[in-house]
Amino acid sequence: MQNKSILYILVANVLWSFIPTVVSDLFNEFSVVMIIFLRFSISGVIFLLLGVGLIIANNRFLNMKNIDFSLLLSYLTTKNEGFFGMRNLLYIACLGFFGITLQIIGYFMAIKTTTISFTMVGFQLSIILIASYEHGVKLERLDVFKILYLLILVFTIGIIIFVKLRESSVNVEVPILGIYYLILFSITMSFLHVALNKDTYNNKEIILMNENKYYKIARLFIKIGLIFLIGMSFLFPFLLINILIGIDDLLIKEIFLFFNEFSNIFEIMFQWETIFVIVFSTVVPFLLIFLASMYWTPYNLTYSQWSSILNIIEPIGAITFGVLFATEFFPIEYLVIIIFLLLISILFRYAHESRNKVNAYIIINKEKGLLKNLPLDLLKIEGVSKVESLVGTYDLILHVKTNSIRDIYDLVNNKINSLKGLKDVKILFLDKIKKFK
Repeated sequence: MQNKSILYILVANVLWSFIPTVVSDLFNEFSVVMIIFLRFSISGVIFLLLGVGLIIANNRFLNMKNIDFSLLLSYLTTKNEGFFGMRNLLYIACLGFFGITLQIIGYFMAIKTTTISFTMVGFQLSIILIASYEHGVKLERLDVFKILYLLILVFTIGIIIFVKLRESSVNVEVPILGIYYLILFSITMSFLHVALNKDTYNNKEIILMNENKYYKIARLFIKIGLIFLIGMSFLFPFLLINILIGIDDLLIKEIFLFFNEFSNIFEIMFQWETIFVIVFSTVVPFLLIFLASMYWTPYNLTYSQWSSILNIIEPIGAITFGVLFATEFFPIEYLVIIIFLLLISILFRYAHESRNKVNAYIIINKEKGLLKNLPLDLLKIEGVSKVESLVGTYDLILHVKTNSIRDIYDLVNNKINSLKGLKDVKILFLDKIKKFK
């Protein structure tokens, strides 16, 4: 099943990489804003219906623990301790506006005002920004493989910029606003990646997830549906503010075109390119990602590690498909060099993630009469994947996976030992995990 899950992530990234080529044709006929609105409003409704449908099917037809809709409502009103203590509804709204609305406007407007290959620089800048953030907050250390990985990304950015500068000296000029949209795209994409990992579960949710594996995926469906729909609700005030401020004449033109196109919205919706972007480059990839995360086994690299390894597939595919199927011009010799370097960067990223993977068990003795919700408090700690009760010398055993041994000690000293009522905590590092197939 692990290989299938990795394949799901790979296919999802390939499907996402078709977006620039497909929308380039749409932008010749329709407003950029209309494509954004249709893509995420329809996808948001689909994911909400999938989430609600899964809960209804589970409660009526499956022999699993019932999922109470009130639990999901309580999730929206509880605080997200991983995201500045905000209520989860506000957390989702931030993801919707900054992570979806602003990101996609930056992404699509960069494609429209520059080129596909130049826009892909935003992906590589985003990876560098995320790596800098993770190193800054000590989530991940920079070993030699990670440094080589980042240097390759910087080098490929340099090649793309060199090609575009040489091209601009001949006949094509990259507008300053295109660079602005590229930077907006890379910053907001970095925010979305970081913030998505800040979601937290309350105690009732953790209990239910251990009793019903479908709750997690129903919650994911509803969460992403709300992110999309709330993001699109922010789109309208954002457009009106842009009309009033008038920073970019091209964006204002796109906005007015968007409002004029509402009389033809169904015609635009049923264009094959629009259907492809909504179904095959939004709904299907997210479903594949959800399936991969749901069925991921804890004994190999984590889902997030494989996701970070394979996310470079999207810019590789986008540049290649842009040259093959769109009007994108890119010298073939430089294209081959970029693809080769980015594929090598995947190997370096894999080496980095494999080298930093640490599996361990932590065994704990607790004081008598300690509250029974201690296992739930332990499960909330990032890096703890499983908590089991023991009979004998120790009371609890924790299954832990982190990026480094240093992170294990940080987890024990600063997080686990801060909990009250623990008498003895020991770490058992795993050398190899052998399983029967």
